[in-house]
Order: sequence, then structure tokens, then C-alpha cells
Amino acid sequence: MDIGAYKLSEYIPAKPLVGNLEVCFTDGEQRHTETCGQLKCGDILKFPFARTDFQPSSVEIKESKVLVAADKATETKRVVELTLQSTFDYQPGDTIGILPTNKLEQVESMLNRLELLDQADTTCHLKLVFNCANKNAKLPAHIPATTTPREILTHCLSLNFAPQKQLLSALAGFTSDEKERCFLSCLSSKQATEYYQSLILEQGLLFIDILELCVNCRPPLAFLAEHLPRLLPRPYSIANSPLEAGNRELRVIYSLLSLKPGVTTSMLEAATQESSPEHIKKVVIYPRISNLFRYTERDVGRNQILIAVGTGLAPFLGFLAHKEELLKQQPQQASGQSWLYIGAKTQEAVLKREKIMAWQESSLLERLRMCYSRGESPSYVQQMLEEDCKDLVEFLMKSETVLYICADGAKISRSIASGLCRCLQKAMHLTEDEASQLLNTLRKQGKYREDVWL
Repeated sequence: MDIGAYKLSEYIPAKPLVGNLEVCFTDGEQRHTETCGQLKCGDILKFPFARTDFQPSSVEIKESKVLVAADKATETKRVVELTLQSTFDYQPGDTIGILPTNKLEQVESMLNRLELLDQADTTCHLKLVFNCANKNAKLPAHIPATTTPREILTHCLSLNFAPQKQLLSALAGFTSDEKERCFLSCLSSKQATEYYQSLILEQGLLFIDILELCVNCRPPLAFLAEHLPRLLPRPYSIANSPLEAGNRELRVIYSLLSLKPGVTTSMLEAATQESSPEHIKKVVIYPRISNLFRYTERDVGRNQILIAVGTGLAPFLGFLAHKEELLKQQPQQASGQSWLYIGAKTQEAVLKREKIMAWQESSLLERLRMCYSRGESPSYVQQMLEEDCKDLVEFLMKSETVLYICADGAKISRSIASGLCRCLQKAMHLTEDEASQLLNTLRKQGKYREDVWL
């Protein structure tokens, strides 16, 4: 790409971000990689929605299985199931956080760019610059007090994010190349909104891509530590029953984008493809705080309406497996009904379809409906719900029925909610406002539960 083509004759750069920190090295003191790995999981750092009774720990990847093969023709993503070692108790519907790491080649490239290869593993710390002009400046909480450049770039900072205009303007001050400076300054300006829209928001250029285009740009490590976003853990639903492996294992499911896979999925792919027999494949995880979106022994006698789109089926595989195991243990126990609605791109894209069909055959599932967006009508879940309108609303309004929705996207979840509102309108002769209010009431009562992945 020719960055010279993205230049205006007149523009006013955005106000640049200012650095308030500096990096101080401890001469000669080096930290081994293993120590760094332990440090990032220590109690000095906080992790989003983490249970207080467990710290993040490194666990073994025991198995990796492809559930759905990628298909460009139908835009179907590759879907993989991982079996992980478990060190904590859990219930179906619970989630874990997986701590990602940036790609080794990206980290090495950044260290080289910042001329820090010789100090990559030298102990350092951040501190506020003397006479810091910004009285509100403070040390970033997601970077350990004692660390190394390699640890900061590997575990702490996101390198794959859409850069804001103030950051682009600041980067212009860190390059010696006039062409790069003009490109970055112009791209940050209000006058070049069309360029920013095209390159960043539509084509999806990320911070790391911008640096690859501007090879002479060398922002200081302290500036990056202060202004780059945190590399956040990625949440995943547990997709099995703890009774299947006595809490010793858990399974998670992820999908892989073909063009620009996410940081965590890229890391998981690299870990599972390690071919050395002596190498134990591992990943760092922690259990997240539980909420109402779960299935426990107390739910066996209740009814469930399960609505899943794409990999949103993952937690419901755990729900149904748990119900099956509990009924095996107590075959005389009264069981509620389970209805499952699945939306996928094709029949082949339905996760564990054969297992789901077997659950229907055994009457573990009283109702099973599937639709495919690349097939005949109904193409979408909300259309199936409206076809079952009368039965669905009657079943939902029973006191012992709970409806669960899991979808990979807020837009999909809103479409399903709109479909349910239309069902309530039609079956109960309500106005649109009355149906919407009733749906909100069901949410407050815990009868309508969502788990939406963005």
C-alpha cells in the first residue's frame, strides 16, 4: 500500500497523546521466561470477573478436535473443541478466562523496532517522569511493578486493535521519515475522516499494521505501556458436564476467522499444532464468577427453552450432557422438558449434530428444531420461533420454564428478542409495547437469560 496516496494538502492533526512515563532498567538483572510466565499470573494483577478463590494457572491441553471444517463457499468458520485440564469445580454454563499472548514474531519485531533486543529480558519498572505535567497521570495497573520489555509486549499490551486518532497523531512524532509523518498526521485529522473510515474501520488496519506501513516509526516502550490497551483475557463457555470427567477436565469451543484470527484463537491454534512429543501443550486459564446462566442439579425438574446460534450452542451441550448424567444417576427423578432451537449456516456447521440427534431419540430433548442461513426457509432462528408461536409462548409462560439464549453477537440476540416479542404479541394479543414490557419482566424474573459473545 502506498501511504503517500493518503495525503491532503491542508489538514489539522488531532491533539497527540503525551507520554508521562519512563522505563528504568536494573543493570545486569535478567529474568527467565518461566519466571515471567508466573509473574503475569500473580496476585499483583486483577483479572476481569475472576473468582476470588482461584488464581490463573497453567493447565494442559489434553486434546484438540475439529468439529466443523472451514468452507469459503458458505463462509463457514473452522470450529475447534479443546479439552483442558481442570483444577477447579464448575457447572455447565460457567465460563473461564483464557490469558492470551501476542505472537512471538510480533513481539520480536517490536523489540527490534524499539532497539530493545539486547534488553528484552532485563528487569525493569515504569515510573512517572520528573515534574510530570499531567497531574492525573498514573502507572498502568495491568503492568507488574517489576517486569521486562518482553513480558510487557507479550502478556500486557494489545498490539492488535484499531488505533484512535490521538494515538496516530502521537505516532507521527516518533518517525524520522517525512512521508510517514505526513501519513500519520493526516490520518489523525478531522479532514481525513474518509481515509480513516476506509483504512481503519472498513479495511480493518490495526495498530500493528500501521507500524508495518511506517517502518521508521519507533515509539518508546514507556509511551506504549501508558497508552496501548490491555491485552485482556478472552472468555469461553464450558461445553461439557463436570460429571463426564469428575471435574478433572473441561471443554471449550472456539471458531477461527480465516483472514484475521483473534489473538487468543491464534495462540490456541499455535499451541495445539505444536508437534514436539516432549512438549506439553499448555494454556493459562482462570474460572470466572458464575451467574444465572448455568444448569445445575436443581434445574433438572424445570423446563428449558434453549436458543443457540453458531458457537453459541457450546454451553447448551454442557446443559444437556449434565441433564443426561444426572438422570443416569437418579433414573426415577422427575425431569422437566428441554426444547432446543439451533441456527447455523449449514447442516454440517451444527456442533455435535449426531450427539444432539441422539438426545432427541432418547427423549432427553422433547423438541429439536434446526435452521440454516444458507438453506431453505426458515433460515433464521427467529423465524422458527414464530412458526412455533402458540406452543412456544404457552410453554414459556409456565412457572417452571426458563428461556436461555446464547449467540455470538449482540445483533443476533436483538433479532431473536424481536422475534420473541412478535410471538408474545400474536399469541397473547398484545401491543408491541406490551410485549416488550413483558419480555423485560421475564428478564427481571430470571425466566429470560442471555449469554452474548461480542
